Amino acid sequence: MGIFYQLAQNRVLWTGMLGWAVAQLLKVIIVLIKSKRFDPRRLVGTGGMPSSHSSFVTSLGLAVGFTQGFDKPLFGVCVVFAFIVMYDAAGVRRAAGKQARILNKIL
Repeated sequence: MGIFYQLAQNRVLWTGMLGWAVAQLLKVIIVLIKSKRFDPRRLVGTGGMPSSHSSFVTSLGLAVGFTQGFDKPLFGVCVVFAFIVMYDAAGVRRAAGKQARILNKIL
């Protein structure tokens, strides 16, 4: 079987991608509710809540847990990977917030 067929059958990968897509769609809906305007750039843009990075790695890890078992080493790797991604994403958001405050003071 070809690689594209195998990728199409990979439910763990599709679950992670679905988690990312739902987070991105929620960003569009939240902007629509808050600002009363449709911003399709939020579908592919970075930043904002909910975090698509966190959604991706969380759904990926849960899919591995449900398919392979929560007692398997691969699930442990996914949990560590998820914590690293979420910790890093939080740090980047914090640093961007500090930088924005400083730039606003300068301006």
